[in-house]
Amino acid sequence: MIDQDLTQQAFTTILKHFVATGRAPHYGELANALEVGMEEAREVQRAAVEASPIASCWLAHDTDHIESYAPFSNVPTQYLISVDGTRKWYGQCGMESLAVRWLFPGQEVVVESRCLDCGESIRVRARDEEILEIEPETAVGYMPSPFAASRVGSAAFN
Repeated sequence: MIDQDLTQQAFTTILKHFVATGRAPHYGELANALEVGMEEAREVQRAAVEASPIASCWLAHDTDHIESYAPFSNVPTQYLISVDGTRKWYGQCGMESLAVRWLFPGQEVVVESRCLDCGESIRVRARDEEILEIEPETAVGYMPSPFAASRVGSAAFN
């Protein structure tokens, strides 16, 4: 069984790596960061993924490679994220993309995407707790799940 403290260290290390580099670490990089062997790094990475709430983190099918680690995606998505003018992150989904701002305190986070229905550009600028700008002003975010409503109080913004 994997040590809980090591699992927490792995979880935190993976998020910090995303913040610093825009991508997930390979389990070899995780091994170096945690000062453990390669096999233990793979096991603790899997434990960290499995411990994540509501399946918000997962590995690429039949691999030991991180595909998505909320709020980030390790593969390109339509949710482009810039922090203080530097674009190198992808959001897991539209709502998770907005959560990225908590990992960059005091910095301006911009999420750019397109409506997958009509193709219209959507842009949200935020810093910490404040949404600075939404373009177009009529943009609406929606999460059709009871979990979303209970978790954030409201499942929509506009």
